[in-house]
Amino acid sequence: MTSAIMKRRSIRKFTAEKVPADSAMRIVEAGAAAPSAMNRRPVRFILLDKAAMAALAERIDQKGPFLEGQWAIAVCGDRRGYGPGSGWLEDCAAAMENMLIAATELGLGSLWYGVYARAAKEPPVREFLKLPDEVEVCGIAVIGHAAEEKEPHRGVDSSILHIGCWKE
Repeated sequence: MTSAIMKRRSIRKFTAEKVPADSAMRIVEAGAAAPSAMNRRPVRFILLDKAAMAALAERIDQKGPFLEGQWAIAVCGDRRGYGPGSGWLEDCAAAMENMLIAATELGLGSLWYGVYARAAKEPPVREFLKLPDEVEVCGIAVIGHAAEEKEPHRGVDSSILHIGCWKE
């Protein structure tokens, strides 16, 4: 198992150290490599620089990560051509997780800022990103150099593991 998976933690405080654009693009590339149901590939990415992140921060409550991070990547699902119950949301989640692990592998901190189906977050983010009705925003990955340290994940808490079927 890769150590980047175990090291990946939600970071909400970032330093002012710059992250090169090519690092942000490598993270997007990792997102684009995620699995996709029936290879439909509905995931779209919107890369936000510091100026765009500051403008978005003016519209949302959780401003800190957007003001401190160096890049933000909105992970969106283009639902055009999809019926109900299709896998666009799962595809977006897989892309997001790939990006967060890639950021960790590059020595960066990251935060999954959840947006989809969150009444307080979704409208201002959709408006800011100028999304058409058929495109949903799953979330935004905020990337930067971590200004906080967290212990890596270790093991599995036995209270969350069931063998064979659910047992109370």
